[in-house]
Amino acid sequence: MKSLVLTAGSGSRLHPLTTITPKPLLDVKGKPVLDHIVSSLDSSANVEEVYIIYPSLFEFQFNQFEKYFRYGKKIGLISDMHRNVQEDPGSIGAIAYVVKHKKIDDDLLVVAGDNLFNFRIDDFVAFYEANGKKTSIAVCEVEKKEDAKRFGVVELDNNKKIVGFEEKPAEPKTKLVSTLCYILSKNDLHHLDKKLFKENAGELIKYLVDNDHEVYGFEFGSSWYDIGTPEDLTRARLEF
Repeated sequence: MKSLVLTAGSGSRLHPLTTITPKPLLDVKGKPVLDHIVSSLDSSANVEEVYIIYPSLFEFQFNQFEKYFRYGKKIGLISDMHRNVQEDPGSIGAIAYVVKHKKIDDDLLVVAGDNLFNFRIDDFVAFYEANGKKTSIAVCEVEKKEDAKRFGVVELDNNKKIVGFEEKPAEPKTKLVSTLCYILSKNDLHHLDKKLFKENAGELIKYLVDNDHEVYGFEFGSSWYDIGTPEDLTRARLEF
């Protein structure tokens, strides 16, 4: 299994902190957010290689990260310099670019570079394998439905199959939300070529669910922090 960490977002809601430091390299508990994520992937018995796609604007900072942080697995840095954002926009475009650029024909574990979580990657992989290696996403229950409006909202059946997925709904049906931690089956990667998706990686999940593909939700009870705002960052620094 290959893994991809998405770090190319602008982090505009965290300005001025992200003016000179990209969001995944902000400090949480003495280490960059990205190191927490890659360390988790590095500890997995199932992940063979980790790719990190980064914004070319911060090439120096990511090269410094590669210089000072060492892992047991091969880590491949990929600049977004040559990615056509008009043709391949947002996070969904970044995934499609890496799959094409690296000729990936394997199950792909995708993690957003601003996601902090405590669950074991291999527990997620075991869930994926137990459900026939169908595309799966890590999902977490937020405290209030109001909080769910910021995310992709998920409905599960009793077998943890996703029967409903809605991105940032005005009226969430559940408090269960999608984190951008996906295991994309190699059998579903070809859907990235369809040019149906405008920006968000969740659009692929919604497409699969709406077109009767089996997609499963891995519910984890441990902490999850989406580092999107100064308040989120402060909370992560206090609690993670």
